[in-house]
Amino acid sequence: MPQAFSTRWCPTSEQLMILEDMYRGGIRTPNALQIQQITAYLSFYGKIEGKNVFYWFQNHKARERQKLRRKMSMHLHRHFHVDRAAANLGHVKQNQHFFPNHVQ
Repeated sequence: MPQAFSTRWCPTSEQLMILEDMYRGGIRTPNALQIQQITAYLSFYGKIEGKNVFYWFQNHKARERQKLRRKMSMHLHRHFHVDRAAANLGHVKQNQHFFPNHVQ
C-alpha cells in the first residue's frame, strides 16, 4: 500500500518578501479572489497553494497581535515597577526628613 504523507509548505525567500510587502501594504485578510491572484503570482517563485496564502495571512496577523500584546504587557509591567519604585523612594525621603541619620 502506498504511503500517504503531507509536507509542509516552505516558502521561498521571494515568496516571503512579497507576502510581507503585501501585509505591510495593508492586506490583512484577502478574499477568495485575492487569494487566487496572490497564489498565481507567487507560483512563479515556487510551489504554493491557495491554502498556504490563506494560512500565511491568518498566522501573520495572529503573530503581530501576539507581539503587540507582549509589548504592551512589558510596557505596563515596567511602568508599574517604576511607579512603585517612585512611591517607595518618596516614602524613604519622608522618613529621612523625620530621621535624617536613619539609613533604610
